[in-house]
Amino acid sequence: MSGFKLLYDVINTMKDKEVINGTLKVVGTKDQTKIVDFKNEFEKNLSSGETKVKINSELDYNGKKFKHESQTEFTIPECHGHMRHGFMKHHHHHFYHQGGCGIEDQEGLRSIGIRGKLTRLAYILNVINQIKVEENEDQSFKLSLSLKELPEEMKKVFQERISQHRHSEHHQHHALMNEFFALQDSDFQFNLWINNAKEIERTLLTVKGKQIQETDELHNLQLTAELLLS
Repeated sequence: MSGFKLLYDVINTMKDKEVINGTLKVVGTKDQTKIVDFKNEFEKNLSSGETKVKINSELDYNGKKFKHESQTEFTIPECHGHMRHGFMKHHHHHFYHQGGCGIEDQEGLRSIGIRGKLTRLAYILNVINQIKVEENEDQSFKLSLSLKELPEEMKKVFQERISQHRHSEHHQHHALMNEFFALQDSDFQFNLWINNAKEIERTLLTVKGKQIQETDELHNLQLTAELLLS
């Protein structure tokens, strides 16, 4: 089965589920020393928006230690169409009166937006096309994608997109994430396990690379993020 058809079936299966339960675990290490340990156990009702979350996290970074535990319940109702339409109407009104560009420039902006979206879509489809699909005897699947196996042009685009997501270092966790966004000789490996009912069972993302500081000091960093669904 092709990766496109398989992902299409999985998306349709997952969106029809009533409740999703799972655990997200994130572990980061620097020179074999654990610097971040995060665990999020959650239960979400996709119809009502009712969500239960239990979080445990530990951070040991730049000489500072942080530990957090919490458990909460909340509801996020679905967005209604009139809210979305109202926002778009306000956005259009503001652009027309504040931009001072007239209809011609609005059309030009719309063209740029469409071109950008098509470029992004082409990139996503190209990435999906690079995914390896392994089918097991029980009709379950394993999907895998590795940065090192991508064409050079796609590697360059990926690195550029990663650098665009760097955060301000005002917060400690932002500074930590910036270390992973700025790795040298970096690689990532993504694996996705799908059962024979076309449901996601597990995902595993591993990011690793080298950090070179101003003093030419070299560090090895690794970040793993695992999602288990039940």
